[in-house]
Amino acid sequence: MPRSLYTPRLSDHVVRALYREAKQRRMPMTRLADELILQSLDMSPTASCLVREEPPDYHAGPPDREAA
Repeated sequence: MPRSLYTPRLSDHVVRALYREAKQRRMPMTRLADELILQSLDMSPTASCLVREEPPDYHAGPPDREAA
């Protein structure tokens, strides 16, 4: 059973700013948001913490599903 994660809603003006900046940098908006948040928390993408999921590889295809 998948766990439910908290998904915060970003303000419309923040989403628009992220969109414009991501287009300028030619990168996915989600990757830009991830990097900016990690920088503001003074964490590197590889920093360890109590609960840490690896950032997704935005250039890879969809994840493979294992056969049940």
